[in-house]
Amino acid sequence: MSELAFCKSFLSALDTRPVKLPADYVFDPQTVGLRVPYTLPRLPPPHPSMPKKIRPTIAPGSSKSIRVHLKSARNPVLQFSLDQTPVSTTTVEDLKRAVQERVVSDTQTGAKVPLDKIKVLYKRKPVTGKTIAEVLADEPDVLTGGREVEFGVMIMGGATVIDEQPPTQTKQKENEPPTGPIQPKPAVGPSGEEVLKTEAFWDDLQGFLAQRIKDEKEAARLRQVFHTAWAGTQ
Repeated sequence: MSELAFCKSFLSALDTRPVKLPADYVFDPQTVGLRVPYTLPRLPPPHPSMPKKIRPTIAPGSSKSIRVHLKSARNPVLQFSLDQTPVSTTTVEDLKRAVQERVVSDTQTGAKVPLDKIKVLYKRKPVTGKTIAEVLADEPDVLTGGREVEFGVMIMGGATVIDEQPPTQTKQKENEPPTGPIQPKPAVGPSGEEVLKTEAFWDDLQGFLAQRIKDEKEAARLRQVFHTAWAGTQ
């Protein structure tokens, strides 16, 4: 058999077979061996999970108060305390404002120190946190209340401490009514019977009556009645 005849017979034999395997085609693995051994992928070695750091939480309504000491060792030398300071509601911004009220950047103009120039430190490091509770999150003993804590203060550019006495209750506040008896001011102008003799008084009386009873004619009549009755007593 020539090569050409063999190729024709081989191709004719292939034509009788399906071009694609059907979807339900299966083969016996015992008769047809796998070409490549199938192995599962290697799993990564298990790593122990790191324990989570549990921070103390403060329940609502159970906020504790502590005494806060603010101290600046130099430029300027300043030290004061804030009693009964809630740890959960007092922010670092509040501590800066307390320092701002006690120092000025210029004694002649009385200009205040900007808040961004005031730095609050804890254990010689800038505080990280918005409230005192967040700053002291790693120290639950302080958060239990009844304790004291000291914060350092550093003012960029320096400042001068305001030399004034703490406010007392005797200091009169702005827009606050006086607590002592009010002395009446002496009247200026005519008074007594001299006022009744002026037409302005009776005009004011007529205007008041018209406003109350909402009747111009009746107000004018009552004015005449009152004026006649008063004139009869003279």
